[in-house]
Amino acid sequence: MRKKINLSNLIKGIVVQFGFVIAAICIFYSSISEWEPREHWGVLFTYTLLTIFSCFTPVRISNTILTVNNAVIFSGILLYGVWVGVWTALIESVIIAFLVRFHPLKAAINIGQLLMTIWVVAALNEWINSFGTISPIISDIFLAVVYWFVNLMLCGLGISYFYQNSWVQTVKAMAKGFTSTYLLLMILAGVGSRLVETYGPLTLIPMMIAFFTINHVFHHYYENLQRLQQKVEEVKSFNHNFLTAMAASIDARDHYTSGHSQRVAHWGKEIAKEIGLPADKVEEVYVGGILHDIGKIGIADEILNKKGKLTPEEYDTIKQHTVIGYEIILQAGMFHELLPAIRSHHERMDGRGYPDGLMGDEIPLIARILAISDSFDAMVADRPYRKGLPVEEALQEIRRGAGTQFDPELASHFVAIVERLPPEELQCIIGQELNPKKQLQEANS
Repeated sequence: MRKKINLSNLIKGIVVQFGFVIAAICIFYSSISEWEPREHWGVLFTYTLLTIFSCFTPVRISNTILTVNNAVIFSGILLYGVWVGVWTALIESVIIAFLVRFHPLKAAINIGQLLMTIWVVAALNEWINSFGTISPIISDIFLAVVYWFVNLMLCGLGISYFYQNSWVQTVKAMAKGFTSTYLLLMILAGVGSRLVETYGPLTLIPMMIAFFTINHVFHHYYENLQRLQQKVEEVKSFNHNFLTAMAASIDARDHYTSGHSQRVAHWGKEIAKEIGLPADKVEEVYVGGILHDIGKIGIADEILNKKGKLTPEEYDTIKQHTVIGYEIILQAGMFHELLPAIRSHHERMDGRGYPDGLMGDEIPLIARILAISDSFDAMVADRPYRKGLPVEEALQEIRRGAGTQFDPELASHFVAIVERLPPEELQCIIGQELNPKKQLQEANS
């Protein structure tokens, strides 16, 4: 696997460091001749001013600042061809070099990906114009999408090389961040270009007004969105604090099992991550582990803390904690997604569990996960009337119960998780309380 990663990065390095730079030099050289005719200097001057203006008036969206100079470049390609696009890209690069910390190689690569995008879009524009029958609106939208796509692919390739990330994941993250706004600006650039082409440069004035309006709207929209996200984070923080207090109150009912809920939640989280559940489901499993024994609040102390063996009647009472917990959460009107974890974590694959006698896949996945982590912690934890089992014996019990008490696939994953942990770390988890807030943060990450 290591060799494949190195080979992939080597290929990306060759393409980015040499391919981008060589392509930039070739495209730049081929466009120089177009800058010389005297009638073009007015165009170049106009696009220089537009570039300066666009570099200092970015569109702010969410946590990203989006430059609008790509829209200026795009309009230049539509109206005049590749040479105006190249000129504008170079002016932008010079401005950025003065505004931010200058890195020659990265600057050359950035110019390279931009000039390649310009060249591809300009070539397609000439090809479409050669037919003479395609509507400008359709062709402009098509070219805007091509510009976005090519620029996205090339930028993603460069970023993934420098930050040693996956190209696909980098592109996905970039596309998710600002695609709709980017395409809107490009389409507006196409509309503006056609207006200038038909009615002259004065049409730039209403376009500039439209741009300022859009910039203002986006600024306030994303400012309000950030405030909303902040409120959501505050609510999540409150929930985490609530769960921390709830776990402590559950375990406080039985001081012999202090930290049990956190450990069950920890092992459940590890199983969920091992089988590839998404982050939100991993968090659900963890929180389900925190709350799985909440029903013990409704069990009398003399039964819950009895040191000797329980009578059949007392055991039946203990078993009611799953139903009591289910009713508590149901009536609370929150964490409804955790109801299966609370009610069904003592169900068995062979149907001999409680409270509903569910079998096999009838048992929700979250409950099957927590059944393993709950049983393991119960086996290895010390009790006043017995010492906890050695880890290997507990794992052997998990193996023995696979297919009857436990989901066999999940049991196999759990055994693998425990066996690959260093002994010191394993004993640390078994022998002490875990930090619920820290564990919740890890489940979210």
